[in-house]
Amino acid sequence: MKGNKKLNIKVIIYSLIALGFVALTFLVDWMFIIGAVIIVWLNQRELIEKK
Repeated sequence: MKGNKKLNIKVIIYSLIALGFVALTFLVDWMFIIGAVIIVWLNQRELIEKK
């Protein structure tokens, strides 16, 4: 499994956005967790579709 995995920029961007939503959940308002859940769902869909 060494070297045959391709770097997926879309997954990295989705992950960073989701982390931002989680941080906003703790810092601003708990409703930002909805955005994090949506982004994680999109990220999982992107990962599963690539297989």
